[in-house]
Amino acid sequence: MSKSSFDIQALTLGDVPAAARLSADAFETDRQTEMKGSGKEPYDLNKHWLESLPSLLRNPRIVILKVVDEASGDEASGDVMGYCIWGFRGFQPEEMPVVEGRSHPPADASPAKPKDKQESSADPEPKPEPEPETDPIKRLEARTSADMQAWMAEAMPEGTRCIFVVGLSVSPKYQGRGVGSALLRWGTRFCDDNGVFAWVQSSEPAWRMYGKSGFQVIRALDMDLDEYAPMPPPNEGPGAKWGHYVFRYMKYLPKKR
Repeated sequence: MSKSSFDIQALTLGDVPAAARLSADAFETDRQTEMKGSGKEPYDLNKHWLESLPSLLRNPRIVILKVVDEASGDEASGDVMGYCIWGFRGFQPEEMPVVEGRSHPPADASPAKPKDKQESSADPEPKPEPEPETDPIKRLEARTSADMQAWMAEAMPEGTRCIFVVGLSVSPKYQGRGVGSALLRWGTRFCDDNGVFAWVQSSEPAWRMYGKSGFQVIRALDMDLDEYAPMPPPNEGPGAKWGHYVFRYMKYLPKKR
């Protein structure tokens, strides 16, 4: 077998369908994603990334990297083996890294804040109380989203300079070949060179990979999936449970070069 070689480039708009499908395949056996797909409005990860990636590519504070299969000889396929979405906090446009193939979207102007409405002596019309959420999947998403917001307020308040993993997926076809580690190494080297930290909210299956790349667990959110499950796991027999799923908030601290 010919030796594999990785080429890290910028993900492009033309890569979006393949990247979205890659993510859906990579998370097909992820327990939380699998359970969310059993709801009355099944969660579709392929659709999510098809809709999200184009806007992320236009974001000047986002860098999306792909690893391309460039094995020597006849084995080279040019496939996107995996990709990682890096977010940047506190960096000016000229400080953003240069990546081969990245279109370098223009810096977005600070959006003008909407002016407050004129105060009135009349009491505003009261808003109706929101209906209790009956969809257990939406309750799960609200719980994890609130926890993420609390983490971000704590980890990167105003003025913080850091980078963070928005998402990372490796094709099942190429897992176990160091693709994820190569994508993370790009970010940890940036941290070392710039004296900033990186963080990630790791999925249950991926946290050991992050650990091998130097990320340390800071805290965790342990979710009992069966509290939010719309139904028992299908095709797993009587009494089957979804079980617990742990989201781990992890940090990489820069090392002196």
